[in-house]
Amino acid sequence: MNGNSVSASGTLNGKPTTWALPEEVPVAILLNSESYAVMMATPADLEDFALGFVVSEGLVAHSSHVKNVLVLQQPEGLSVDVAVDENKLLRGQMISRSLEGRVGCGLCGIQELENAVRMPTDKVKAVAFSPLAIAKAYQALPNFQPMNSLNKTVHAAAWCSVHGVIHLAREDVGRHNALDKLIGAMARASITPEQGFVLMSSRCSFELVQKSARVGIGALATISAPTALALKLAQQAGLQLAALSKDGVMIFDEK
Repeated sequence: MNGNSVSASGTLNGKPTTWALPEEVPVAILLNSESYAVMMATPADLEDFALGFVVSEGLVAHSSHVKNVLVLQQPEGLSVDVAVDENKLLRGQMISRSLEGRVGCGLCGIQELENAVRMPTDKVKAVAFSPLAIAKAYQALPNFQPMNSLNKTVHAAAWCSVHGVIHLAREDVGRHNALDKLIGAMARASITPEQGFVLMSSRCSFELVQKSARVGIGALATISAPTALALKLAQQAGLQLAALSKDGVMIFDEK
């Protein structure tokens, strides 16, 4: 069995059946050995996850400001300690949280309303975004979802060229976690965000737009329509959105 899945037995249509279920564990993110947040996540690619999280949350201005990422097994779960030069740590961007971050959203525990939506002031660079390239990437996405092929449950975030070729993909039970893992993987591979688009196997909610815009991703495609807030924020940031429908690929107008 995959190390990120466990097996569960039951009965389906009167027949004994075994399903693979994704792991969901608490992952503590530490900054210079100080606890910052606890997220529920799939225990895979955690170095990518922590790096992507600190960048997409605006805790550092650039991934190069992170000196090291260390994953540690704890009795209650896992911790990931992110080492950052103290003078590069943007403490003014830190959000006070009173609850753990659960897989359904990226906002759990935020104590102040003004911290819920924090978009960057600069617009992202435009990206060539064609329906044909998006459709091509959608068709190829299952080949980059090894965990999902077992449990049919986790989300994927993939980095695609403007021609629809997938170069990187990461999976997690939480869509925003999958995106953070992808952002971290892109940073570690020195991939420039202006050179392609992100494809996700989830709906488009505003925190995906927020994270994408903060790291300079200029185009995002998802499997269903964005929320009204997600579209509004994307238009403000100059980030192009697309969604898959039964009739093809919908690219939303920029305003």
